[in-house]
Amino acid sequence: MIKQSKIVGKKSIFIAALLLPILGFSYELNFNKSFSKVVNPDLLTTNITISVEKKDENKVNIEIEKFNDFMKKYKNVEIKNGSFTLSPKYKYYDNKQEFVGYIGSLRYSAESKSAKELNSFMDELITLKDNIKSEDVKLNISNVSWKMGEELQNKNYDDLRLESINWIENYAKSLSNQISKKCAVTKINISE
Repeated sequence: MIKQSKIVGKKSIFIAALLLPILGFSYELNFNKSFSKVVNPDLLTTNITISVEKKDENKVNIEIEKFNDFMKKYKNVEIKNGSFTLSPKYKYYDNKQEFVGYIGSLRYSAESKSAKELNSFMDELITLKDNIKSEDVKLNISNVSWKMGEELQNKNYDDLRLESINWIENYAKSLSNQISKKCAVTKINISE
């Protein structure tokens, strides 16, 4: 009799071991959901290139420095990404190279939330170029375009992250009510 009860005990442990995964049954759901938002850009931007071509390197630098000083002093528009290059210029004929001078290029990006301020900046820059009265100095201002500023972009990313977290929490509660089981969010991956 004692031997039989040991066998029954082993059978009940074995059956309980088989039923344990069924009793503790759970689901893991993985899916993708996109969130989007229409945002109006808040910054006007343009690119500026000043080119100076002269025989003497120092004269190129003097002309470029006038524009560079203007850019540094102008406070109503944000000036970014300044770069300066100075390159020799050659003329080629009969397979020969002849040095004809230097070309200096100054490049900047200008940004502003105010169209009035950006227009004023461009007008003053054009006036500076016109006052130089030289064919060797060229000013190129690209078309003005809208873009989203970093602060606005970060704020909207934060809003979308919060919206996605709220949505998944509400979805888990709704699912819990529908299947009468506790549902919990264990991991959220957000990619931009």
